Amino acid sequence: MLWAESYRPATLDDVIGQPHITKRLAYMVDILHQQGGDGGFPHLMFIGKAGTGKTSLAMALMKTMFGDDWDANFVEMNASDERSISVVRTKVKEFARRGVIGSYKAPNGEVRSIPFNVVFLDECDQLTPDAQGALRRIMEQYAKTTRFILSCNYPHRIIDPIKDRCAFSDTRFRPIPPATTKEALQRVVGREKLTITDEAVELIAEMCNGSMRKALNTLFATTRVPDEATVDDVRDVIAEMSPKARTRLLATAFQLGQTDDVEQYAKLCQRIDKQVESLAERGFSGTDILESVFKSTSEDERMPVAVKRQIFGSIGDALYHASIAQDDILVVKSWLRKIGEGHGG
Repeated sequence: MLWAESYRPATLDDVIGQPHITKRLAYMVDILHQQGGDGGFPHLMFIGKAGTGKTSLAMALMKTMFGDDWDANFVEMNASDERSISVVRTKVKEFARRGVIGSYKAPNGEVRSIPFNVVFLDECDQLTPDAQGALRRIMEQYAKTTRFILSCNYPHRIIDPIKDRCAFSDTRFRPIPPATTKEALQRVVGREKLTITDEAVELIAEMCNGSMRKALNTLFATTRVPDEATVDDVRDVIAEMSPKARTRLLATAFQLGQTDDVEQYAKLCQRIDKQVESLAERGFSGTDILESVFKSTSEDERMPVAVKRQIFGSIGDALYHASIAQDDILVVKSWLRKIGEGHGG
């Protein structure tokens, strides 16, 4: 089984990185267990980047609420695959209006009927406007028997009447901190009996940008070697520019604006081209290079403000053109020339 699946949290207590959400969900579950019935449990909306635990949290919530029979009244759908109004009116509506089955044991030992069905609709921001309108009506019509957990990356694409019906619609899942990711990875290393240096685990945690799923997949790929996995193995797996490579590339570009010598200018351009082509040969796309430069510029507290302003003022356009160009590497070369000459002026 994929590690991203086998290491999903079993309960809310096992979820990492989202305490501002999990502690409130845990309180809602406590109320439901204490009062019986549906406990006033609301529809939910989970918003955040991929890999931050939205689906895992939905499943952990169900297991915490309803125990072993959690999936008897749970259905997961991906709106990017089933985004039309016909799907909402058939699959979603049919599940929402069906009877609720099964029971769960409350913390006091009492066996109770599960109070509602749960529809987990992933990537709901991919639903068409008509489909969202139909979903809103279903949420209203079947509120007594069904709760919806809606997951999305781009909440501005969701109509307000749906957002207004969901708890956490103004809350965001946060990238999982590197320290928290490292702790989780070290537990996996122990359980799987992997041989990998502590520095390599730390680098994986730092380079996966808050995505636990990416971290697990990177750990798996990094450790597919006969000897102890090291930092070099991590860098073989992750297409990430080193700080030295980024510094060298920008330093060369900024030298363009400091020379009026034609021959020196040509040599600097050739050096830029070779550095960019070397990255391309290692598998970097133009977008990869630009995103890495953007990230490092944002995080570098020692970089002069004037230099940051020069980069931020044009890198957005470069990213756009790299994403649609037939030769994205040429876009990067051209952009580096532009910021270098602008810096000199």
